[in-house]
Amino acid sequence: MRKVSAFVPAHISGFFQVCDEPLELERRGSRNCGPCIDAGVLTKVKVEPAARTSISVHINNERAPGAKTTLAAVENLLSMVHEPLEVTVAHSCQVPIGAGYGASGAGAFGATLALSKALGLRLPRERFAAIAHVAEVTCRTGLGDVGAQALGGLVIGLEPGAPPHGRWERIRLPKDAKVVCGTFAGLPTTKLLREERFRERSKQLGGLALKKLLKKPTPQNFMKVSREFAEALELLDDELRALIEAVSEAGAIGASQVMLGRAAFALVKEEEIKQVKRAFLKFLEPSAVIVANVDRIGARLIG
Repeated sequence: MRKVSAFVPAHISGFFQVCDEPLELERRGSRNCGPCIDAGVLTKVKVEPAARTSISVHINNERAPGAKTTLAAVENLLSMVHEPLEVTVAHSCQVPIGAGYGASGAGAFGATLALSKALGLRLPRERFAAIAHVAEVTCRTGLGDVGAQALGGLVIGLEPGAPPHGRWERIRLPKDAKVVCGTFAGLPTTKLLREERFRERSKQLGGLALKKLLKKPTPQNFMKVSREFAEALELLDDELRALIEAVSEAGAIGASQVMLGRAAFALVKEEEIKQVKRAFLKFLEPSAVIVANVDRIGARLIG
């Protein structure tokens, strides 16, 4: 029996541009920008010999047969080995699922990293990211989280797709920068990504947001551009807008909507943490608010 663990940070997109034109799945994805945080998905993989191959996935100690993105990534890796195996994947999610934190991509990426180590597969790291990215795109659970999660930091997705097709760049952040986020609920990502009108609006608005950001790639401008994108995309409701305005007034570098979720996030300097968190707590229960460091390392094996 072999056991291996991996950690992949959550990733928040402040804006995104759907890029679904390429025929190759590894070239599809999105252009976007957002921070990785040190809350994410811890994945433990156990591999044992078996009479026939089987895969089981658990999320937060509960069986999760609907974890299609992780299943797709694991099946891809297992196609490279010729012995029957029993594979158990256990995800511990430190962020809400289905609310725009990149949990599905983090789970799939962590599973590929850990399983490849358990199987002794000597593949380049970029290949594991590509497998997880293709699983996300195929299952329509996300488009542009995995590349950023591989890098860490506040990441601009300059070109869509998996390595080597995608291209990413970090924006410099103050050393004491933190992220505070709060979640009301998720949004139906799969449904939205299937709607042609929604995709087309994201292409137009996301492309404009990226152009504005690249003219001045700073944390402050990223938050400004993200807020403009959120307003124009028309997913903000009155309660979420009121939260974002309260957080902005509390001293955050900036605040906007988590894409895609009924959630908000703020970039915050150390000295402003208390008042910004207090603003979140006027709208949300403590269990729905996360104060996190920016994860500057990216996906990695642990232990």
